[in-house]
Amino acid sequence: MSKSSASPAAPRRVSDAAATNERIRALVDAADGTWPAEAYEVLLLEWAAAVSPRRRRRLKRVDSAA
Repeated sequence: MSKSSASPAAPRRVSDAAATNERIRALVDAADGTWPAEAYEVLLLEWAAAVSPRRRRRLKRVDSAA
């Protein structure tokens, strides 16, 4: 019998990444001549955390330090 290599958190990471990706698209679509750099950077960090468990832990440390 083979075990699945995907962790139980993998589906959640995929859905978190997809949801954040949609938020990034909405932000870009709503930009009307001015680039929302800070909001975009925050969303990119959220997306990176969703696709990388290591980045998720790092993001939690940054949030708790703020």
